[in-house]
Amino acid sequence: MALTLGFAPGTARADVIDDLANEFTLASGGGEIPSLLNQAVKLRNAGFKPTSGELNAISDSLKYRPNQTPMINALKAAVAGQTHRMSQANAANNNNGSGCCTIGINTYNPYSPGGVTAGPGGVNIGGGANPWQIGGQPGTVIGAPSG
Repeated sequence: MALTLGFAPGTARADVIDDLANEFTLASGGGEIPSLLNQAVKLRNAGFKPTSGELNAISDSLKYRPNQTPMINALKAAVAGQTHRMSQANAANNNNGSGCCTIGINTYNPYSPGGVTAGPGGVNIGGGANPWQIGGQPGTVIGAPSG
C-alpha cells in the first residue's frame, strides 16, 4: 500500500505531510483534510514543526484508508500541537525578556523600608503605606499601626 501512495518504506516522516499535501491539492474539491494539511504546512514553514509522535500518527493513519477519520484526527492533533507551540513562542517573545510578571516586590520605600522588625511594640511585617503589627504589649490593638 505504501508503494501505491508513493511512499517508500524508508521515506522520512517529515515528507508525509508534503506527500499528502500534494495528493490532496491535486484532488478535485476541498475539504477538511486539504485545509488541515495547508495549516500544518504553513505552521511548519513558520518554524513550528510537528513532533515525531505527531508525524508517526499521521503515517499510521494511512493504513486505515479509505476511512479518512483517523487521518483527520491525526492532522487535527498535529495542527493543534503546532499551534500550541506557536502560541507558547509568541507568549515568550511578548515578555521582551522582562519575565512574566511583577508583583511589586523588592521595591524600596524610603519612608517605610518594610521587612520584618521586632521590638517592644510587637512584630511589624511589610512596608509600604500600611505595614501590619502583630502582637505587642497587653491591651494594644492588633492591626495597622496608628501613627
